[in-house]
Amino acid sequence: MLYKEYYSMVLMNIIFGFIVSFISTLIFYILVPHPITALIILIVTSLVPMIIGLIYLSLPTSKAKTRGKNIDRYLPYVTNFINTMSVAGINPAEIFETLSTIELYGEVQKEAKKITTEIELMGIDTITALQHAIKITPSDKFKEFLQGILGVIQSGSQLGPYFDRCVERYMEEDLVERKRNLESLAIMAESFVVTVIAFPLFLVIIISIMGMTSGGISYEFMFILAFLVLPMAYFGFYVMMKSGMGESV
Repeated sequence: MLYKEYYSMVLMNIIFGFIVSFISTLIFYILVPHPITALIILIVTSLVPMIIGLIYLSLPTSKAKTRGKNIDRYLPYVTNFINTMSVAGINPAEIFETLSTIELYGEVQKEAKKITTEIELMGIDTITALQHAIKITPSDKFKEFLQGILGVIQSGSQLGPYFDRCVERYMEEDLVERKRNLESLAIMAESFVVTVIAFPLFLVIIISIMGMTSGGISYEFMFILAFLVLPMAYFGFYVMMKSGMGESV
C-alpha cells in the first residue's frame, strides 16, 4: 500500500469514527438530556478521531520496530546458516535464494525473499539488490550485516572469515540478551508473588480480623479487590512478562 493510499484510509477512518461517536453520544443525550451528557458529546467526538488518527499514524512505526526485533532475534541463527552454506562454496545469491524458502527464520526469510525477487525476476545484480535491502530493512543489525557482505564482495575478499566473526559476535550478543531477559522475568515473577498473591492475601486476613473485632466487614472493598483490582493486576503482569519474554526461537 502506497503512503497516499494509507493516509487516505486514515482520513476516512477518522471521519467515520467522528460520525459514529457523534451519533452514539447524540442518541445518549436524547435519552438522558443533561448538561453532563452534552459535555460527554463534546469530549467523545473530540477524543475518538484523535485516538484513531494517533493509532493509525503510529502503526507503521510500531510494525517496523516489531519486524526489526524479529529480525534481530533470528539473526544469530541465520548467520550460522549462511556461514555453513558459504563454507560449502555457495555464492551469496544462491544463499539468499535458499534462505527465502525457510519459514523458520521469520522476518529474515521475507528480507531474503525481497533480495531473491530482485535478482531472479528483475534481473538486478547481487550488489544492487543488497544495496536496496540495506535501504529498506527495519533492523540495524541486519543492515550492518548486509553492509559487511557488500563491502567484502566489492573488495574481492573471502566471505568465510567475515561470516565466522558475525556468527561469534551475534551468538554472544544473543546469549547476553537471553540472560538479561531471564533476570528480568525472575524479578517480575518475584514482584508478582509479592504484589498480587501475598499482599492481597494478607490484606484480606487483616480486614477480616478488623471486621470481626469492630463488628462489621467491608464487603464492597473485597469485591472491588477481587473482581477489579486483582484481574487488572494479573493482566498488567501478563503484558509485562509477554513483552519481556518475546517469542521463543
